[in-house]
Amino acid sequence: MTKKLLALMGSERRHRSTENFLDIFIEEKFKDFDVKKIILKDLSFSNCISCYGCAKVPRCVVKDDMTDIYPLIDNSDVVIFASPIYFNSVSALSKSFIDRMQLYWSRKFLRKEVLPKNKLGFGLFVGGAPLTDQQFLGAELVLKHFFMAIGTKKYTYLELSDTDKREVQKTEEILTYINKHFEENSLYESIS
Repeated sequence: MTKKLLALMGSERRHRSTENFLDIFIEEKFKDFDVKKIILKDLSFSNCISCYGCAKVPRCVVKDDMTDIYPLIDNSDVVIFASPIYFNSVSALSKSFIDRMQLYWSRKFLRKEVLPKNKLGFGLFVGGAPLTDQQFLGAELVLKHFFMAIGTKKYTYLELSDTDKREVQKTEEILTYINKHFEENSLYESIS
């Protein structure tokens, strides 16, 4: 059976560094997967309104485009979340989307449901500034909780910096980075 991959692209800009990195990563490592790519800016969804409706019923009670996204998350073997770095964290668009994962937190902690941990997670971060200490820390923390909420058994991050000077393109340098990350990370053994 073909494995399912859900790719979430959290940049406001199409066909630039963040989306390029996502596309290169998928093409290089997930050719045989059934890929569903979601461009977050094309969705119509509200922020989490903290109504705790998801504590009463095992779904988000807000009706918008997120209603169709939850089953995609639930049924994916791999979830990739790509975001540019703004002020050392994910974009506002990405964060709004992630806040809507409150549904999973409520199911686990308020409804006491046992959610399966059966996915692999990849966070792809693109920072325009030159590499600095803790440049990606805020994004890593946000994505860590996103991946824990949606039921990933393992997750990791791939991070590119200094992209304001050079747009991310498919180069030997990028391919080497992706392949080296795969070789060094035992998480990937459970993909095939």
